[in-house]
Amino acid sequence: MGIKRFFKNKIKDYQFIKNQRKVTANLQNLDFFKSHPFNFSAEINPEVSIIIHGSNDLKMILNCLYAIEKYNQNISKEVIVINDKSSEVQQYLEKIKGIILINNEEINGLTQAINHSIEKAKGRFIYLLDSHALVQENYLSSLMEVFNTKENVGAVGSKMISAENNITSAGNLLFENSEIVELGKSEAIDTPQFNFVRKVDFCTGSLLFSKINKTGDLNLLNQTFSSSHFAEADLCLKLKKNDNLNTYYQPLSELVCFDNSFKTKANNDKEDFANHWNSYFTDRKYLKSEKINYITYKTPNFLFLEENMPKPDQDSGSRRFMEMLKILQRNGHHIVLAVKHFDEANDSNYITYFQNAGIEICRDYVNAQNKIVKVIDQVVNALAYVEVIWIFRPLGFDYWYSLINGKINGQKIIYDMVDLHYLRMERENNYIDVVTDEREKEINFFKEKEYAGMNISDAVISISDEEKNTVSENGVKKDKIFTVSNIHKPVDNVPLGFSEREGLLFIGGYNHLPNIDAVKFLHDQILPLVWAKNNHIKISILGPDFPADLKEKYHSERFQILGYQETVDFWFENSRVFVAPLRYGAGVKGKIGQALEFKLPVITTGIGAEGMSLEDAKTALISDENPQNFADKILELYDNESLWQTLHENSLLPLSKFSIETQEQNIKKMLQYLGFEN
Repeated sequence: MGIKRFFKNKIKDYQFIKNQRKVTANLQNLDFFKSHPFNFSAEINPEVSIIIHGSNDLKMILNCLYAIEKYNQNISKEVIVINDKSSEVQQYLEKIKGIILINNEEINGLTQAINHSIEKAKGRFIYLLDSHALVQENYLSSLMEVFNTKENVGAVGSKMISAENNITSAGNLLFENSEIVELGKSEAIDTPQFNFVRKVDFCTGSLLFSKINKTGDLNLLNQTFSSSHFAEADLCLKLKKNDNLNTYYQPLSELVCFDNSFKTKANNDKEDFANHWNSYFTDRKYLKSEKINYITYKTPNFLFLEENMPKPDQDSGSRRFMEMLKILQRNGHHIVLAVKHFDEANDSNYITYFQNAGIEICRDYVNAQNKIVKVIDQVVNALAYVEVIWIFRPLGFDYWYSLINGKINGQKIIYDMVDLHYLRMERENNYIDVVTDEREKEINFFKEKEYAGMNISDAVISISDEEKNTVSENGVKKDKIFTVSNIHKPVDNVPLGFSEREGLLFIGGYNHLPNIDAVKFLHDQILPLVWAKNNHIKISILGPDFPADLKEKYHSERFQILGYQETVDFWFENSRVFVAPLRYGAGVKGKIGQALEFKLPVITTGIGAEGMSLEDAKTALISDENPQNFADKILELYDNESLWQTLHENSLLPLSKFSIETQEQNIKKMLQYLGFEN
């Protein structure tokens, strides 16, 4: 490394450390509140009842209320404050409209006061909040999101952060003899191992749960405990034991804690807690510290290594990626994801997306010792607690394997080809005017990298049986190749009929050259033949990254280039025909599977139909690459209601091989081959 580059990197690292994320929560003094008009509305049917407990410190309670007032204003809520025998607090809070004040001196003990508050609460959800903690943006909505997206949720807790900006708790695990492990304690707030939604045994200090349990009774705390800490822990464990409901930790809900003394006060309850739960928790704590965070997951743990951040709303490969993650998670496995190229501007939202889905995302961060921990270092560190390394694509394999080779210690390596890159390029040659020596070298380069990855790996994943056969014929052991294809599920809707629909549809990601070629083929050669006979037919072109120069040239009233859409349901539900005139490519085509999900009749080519198990005139119309033939099929299907209805009714037939159940069985067979029991 040259001296200039050395200092440039040093400056870059300094700026990264300087600009590290900090959670700010400044305490306002009492004078501030003398002129601050609190504005809590008295909701008749609130979604959430917030119960603030644990302090007789007026300044702390007012700051706690101030934070609640600022954030998640769109959620219907009521606020209940438990006053712990302070006349000053009582006199002040009685003047604040819209809150409910419960005086602890009227009730015997804190947990009794909390239960009394739960009984009085009108919300569907109860949110217990220690008054020493200040909530941050989206503190409540992110907790509620877990109830909306996960199954069998009993309670959800937050990431608790110290005033010094370190984690004080990222949920808790409970082991033999009721030994409690506080996950993430003293780690930096953005440490990846503690920044994904996950099951834990309990959370305290900030806990959301349903007011009513499965049997119709109130979810109340055990009044044996004098402290909220052990009472909340006991509630989480009771929800699991009695109702088989899980407690989740949600790191996107962050709170800053200014006092942890409530945990110290809870020591008197520790013996009662242990006596009650010792017989239930018999798992021994895993002594190797790097493993303890993952002990609740089923072996194997997975390290996924990609080139770029998957974007499930933008391309079929990423949709497949996400569905595979869901299968692994449903079977109890943990996944760590690292990508070679990270684009802060375009990828950050997907980090949040995957963290919400329960995936641990490696990204550069500043640790508690104020040192940068790079993604590469995290990948190497992950080798201590993962058993399977799943690497995607030839260049991705080449990059990541060179980094971990020599550090692997018994882990199994999977090479996921996604599609055969060299095969796609060979087919593309037919549509290039001059195939240069450089291009031939590039094709050979990819072919060499792909087969090197396949031969090095313990197992290989193909996306279709056709590609499995191709690579086995080229020397890769057939018994170690497993087909794990796209996953397609029928869309649950009432589809519009033939006469209610109009227009053609094409969708794709336009960083992918076969999709650009298909759009050009449509615009320049196919649709002019269609318009010569029916100039009323329009087409919608959907998908991200469409080249600006091509849009300027092609976009018109009849050829509408609409780009990326957050949801594409409208077009699949209202278009009459899906067209995919793909002339080259490899793998299976997610866009065609998506059309079949919506029972939208498809016209495609042999390349488009490859690996899809389509039957011409039964489940799709399959054309050759002659523009006139493709145009004729568009005109025929667009006006022939009987043929349209046949394809519409048969659309779901090819999807059986792309079902979740089929792909799950294929993954299980692969893991069994690698030596892991189902």
